[in-house]
Amino acid sequence: MATAQKQRNCVNLQSAVVFPTKISTEQQSLMLVKRLLAVAVSCITYLRGIFPESAYGTRYMDDVCVKILREDKNCPGSTQLVKWMLGCYDALQKKYCACPSGC
Repeated sequence: MATAQKQRNCVNLQSAVVFPTKISTEQQSLMLVKRLLAVAVSCITYLRGIFPESAYGTRYMDDVCVKILREDKNCPGSTQLVKWMLGCYDALQKKYCACPSGC
């Protein structure tokens, strides 16, 4: 599929991702950062055709369809990238959460 075709199927991030008007807790901030990371990496890899269509799931964020990278047993590259992103989530969680239990 050509990039122009994928752009029609994927979300235009500037107009579609609705940012909260107010983030009042660290937990809300953490969730926003995790979502932004997932959407950014997923859209870049999707638009560039790095992984097959089967490596993406469809999610809706504020009624907007977004292709999100997922683990695909037939695509080891997508599985590895998802594991790296989960590692980033863990690191972010440790940064945001100061409690000894790790929240």
